[in-house]
Amino acid sequence: MLLPQNLILYIFEPGRIYEYCDHPQHLYEVDLLCIAVFSLIHWGHFMQNHTFVVPAYGNSPYLEDCIQHLLKQTVPSQIIVTTSTPSDFIKNIAEKFGLPYHINSGEKGIAADWNFALCTATTPLITIAHQDDIYEADYAKTVINRFQKYGMDKVQIAFTDYTDIVNGRVRPFGLNALVKHTLLLPFLLGGSMKGRLLKKLILLFGDPICCPSVTFNKLMLRDFKFSTDYVVALDWLAWYQMAQRPGAFTYIRKKLVRHRIHTGSETTAQLNSGTRRREEQQLFELMWGKGFAKFLMRFYAAGHKENLQVLLTFSCSALVKLLIA
Repeated sequence: MLLPQNLILYIFEPGRIYEYCDHPQHLYEVDLLCIAVFSLIHWGHFMQNHTFVVPAYGNSPYLEDCIQHLLKQTVPSQIIVTTSTPSDFIKNIAEKFGLPYHINSGEKGIAADWNFALCTATTPLITIAHQDDIYEADYAKTVINRFQKYGMDKVQIAFTDYTDIVNGRVRPFGLNALVKHTLLLPFLLGGSMKGRLLKKLILLFGDPICCPSVTFNKLMLRDFKFSTDYVVALDWLAWYQMAQRPGAFTYIRKKLVRHRIHTGSETTAQLNSGTRRREEQQLFELMWGKGFAKFLMRFYAAGHKENLQVLLTFSCSALVKLLIA
């Protein structure tokens, strides 16, 4: 929106705005000014409430795409890039988009990176944006509105539905997605869940919460930290710990995140290493005891097997197409 230069000058001399309005042809310009000022206040309100923190590592080919989608949000949020593996690659991308760039020189590891991300942001609402993922344009607006609907002093986290992208293609609905959506059925009773028992209930048979889709409310989680004892299931443990504290979980049944799964992702690496299975069994034992935990792991492992099978299928398909071309 472009405003006449002479009207802009009157902003700095409020007493003369009435003189400007004496000219009927200028009234429309004054209306434009009011709209512009309101827009600035409105947008500034969102930026003061919410931050995307991108914990970058390595030379991810998806980092720039992730940031570009964050910049395309329908309402603006602050965006910060953090890293514990500083490099010219990450620094240059942050500088290209004019984003703050913070280096974590303390404790290393994914939990430490996420804790550093939460500490770096100064707004009450924080989304730890995973560098491989894509956030739909209405993500920030939808999440912020949900916190405002239920109360900033009542909600711990808000999370959304999501789509899996496997090697560039949308993953079909399968066993893994069916189980997760089933675990979230209690939210059909309402978009927000504050009872400790209900919050724990959705976590007892697996982790249905997509970590990249979560926005944290720092006002309700002032002393919260991810456990450095875990490298894969740390988010599941975090939700379980939060479930035992005051404050609600709220679920948005819109697919506002596209979660990438590819051969170079951390998810794939941990599935192949067996670390994920070991940590998830520890959490089942925490909730159910050793006996029943072994029984549950037989079914839970099927979902991971599906992940690897889908990834292998898509990779082979891509390879065949490349050879044919």
